[in-house]
Amino acid sequence: MASTASIPPSAPGHTDIHRGSILVRGLRLVATYVRSRPAPFVAAVTGSVLFAAATVASTLVLGRATDEVLVAAFDGGDASVGWAVAAIVAVAVIRAAGVTTRRWFAGKTGAFVRSDLQKALARRYLSLPVDAVHRRSRGQLLAHLDTDSLAAVDALHPLPFALGVVTMLVLGVASLAAVDTALTLVTAVLLPVVAATSALNARLVQGPVTVERRANAAMASAADEIIDGVQVVKTLGREDAETARFAAHTDELRRRRVTVGTVRALFAAVFTAVPQLGAVALIAVGAERVGSGALAPGDLVQALTLFGVLAFPLQVIGFFLDDLPHSVVGHERIAAVLDEPDDPLINLHGDRDLPDGPLAVEVRDLCVGDPARPRLDRFALAVAPGETIAVVGPTGGGKTTFIEVVCRLLAPREGEVLVGGVELGRVDDDALRARLGLATQEAALFRGSVIDNVVFARPISREDAVAALETAGAGELATTLPDGFDTVIGERGVTLSGGQRQRVALARALAGRPGLLLLDDATSAVDARIEEGILARLTADDTTVIMVTHRVAAMASADRVVFVADGRVRGVAPHHELLADPAYRALVDAYRSTEVLS
Repeated sequence: MASTASIPPSAPGHTDIHRGSILVRGLRLVATYVRSRPAPFVAAVTGSVLFAAATVASTLVLGRATDEVLVAAFDGGDASVGWAVAAIVAVAVIRAAGVTTRRWFAGKTGAFVRSDLQKALARRYLSLPVDAVHRRSRGQLLAHLDTDSLAAVDALHPLPFALGVVTMLVLGVASLAAVDTALTLVTAVLLPVVAATSALNARLVQGPVTVERRANAAMASAADEIIDGVQVVKTLGREDAETARFAAHTDELRRRRVTVGTVRALFAAVFTAVPQLGAVALIAVGAERVGSGALAPGDLVQALTLFGVLAFPLQVIGFFLDDLPHSVVGHERIAAVLDEPDDPLINLHGDRDLPDGPLAVEVRDLCVGDPARPRLDRFALAVAPGETIAVVGPTGGGKTTFIEVVCRLLAPREGEVLVGGVELGRVDDDALRARLGLATQEAALFRGSVIDNVVFARPISREDAVAALETAGAGELATTLPDGFDTVIGERGVTLSGGQRQRVALARALAGRPGLLLLDDATSAVDARIEEGILARLTADDTTVIMVTHRVAAMASADRVVFVADGRVRGVAPHHELLADPAYRALVDAYRSTEVLS
């Protein structure tokens, strides 16, 4: 049952970036982000450069205004303020335009890239083997989509500003050099200090951030368990215990976040203190040079303003470098999912189609799972087209495993499965899904109306969907729900009862008119009387039905019963004939006792 599936995750940053130092990995990551969304990023950088140029220009305006307006006014000369006011206002307008452009397009870039990551993750969840998804908790999967994707683009937000202020840095240093060489040298001493501090920050914060991300995923998993298990918790009176368990996770997350925050706060203090200490040195050197006549007062004002301008880009670059470890850690957690191998059972280029009409199923010597503890062991069965088969047996006997193999959700270790006379691994995925229907005990419904859940974005008419609801015994929903079949049933069908959810899920499996219908306790929550009607309508349909069940009436109504135990087929015969097997009779008696208690 090999396949030729190849579904590459089209996610920004999904390249081999996980080599080198945290700084190198981070820069490589944001470079791939930029390549994935170049247009808004270039616009954001353009706005940042415009802001930077206008900011440096404002220092020139202030220096000239000091000499030609303020000093001239103190000396009793002619001080015209009109040009100074106009120049200051013009520079302010240009700066505002630059800030607006940068923030708007930087926000768009980050939102686009995060959306791309989230869509790639969702697509990946659906292209992974089922057991690979089940190995992870729901909270962990949700954390990848939410907090990890947010952290993964953290460094992208300040990047346009950081690149733009490089222009500010270059223009500022050039302007300062034109004013006074000594003051330029004082400023130049600070640059390697800030760079070294940023590199050290990136290295020290990576570990705490990684632990904090794990703690966040654990907290999300605990929250998901509490929400899913609220009925059990309340019934057993374990509210305090579960609250305490969840509190332990939140406390751990709080401690980890405090650790990260402490590291970041210490380095933020350094980033703030270094420019301020530099300003003190600049004032000391500048005052001495003004006193000696080597520097005009206006030049010192311009130099101090330029230094303030230069200190700002250093801080912005520091913020960017501070965010890099968060982005790398967030993306690496996402990449762990994106780099998982494709589901080998997905076959996008099968060379065989399935025949029309009800489909035969033949299973030959099927082996699944560890040979030491097999889930199926030389499992063999032949089902004729249009036949209704009930699969029964003790818990853990291999019933659900058999269903998952037939619908190509689980790969066998050995053996062969033929559907409609065609080897299952050779059937194109779209062709297989169009001819196969599956409904399980856990009825998976989605936000939307009843009809939306039955159609499920397939080319199915409303008339066919309504007919499927009738066959599934859900026709009364047209009158019992406020808006009939158009009633929005909420997330996971929360407004419906368990039996109603199962019947809507069954209708979804029937709506495509499958040639093979696989049911895994799909009516376990349905009233027995309603179930009898459903089974009668299913057997009358032109389809092959294989149903895992524990209802005696369903066994009796089937053409044949397959008795499964320990991963093997123990017997195949009509219900009344299998009763001669003591083990099968004991199972039936146990089922009857359960039904009486129910």
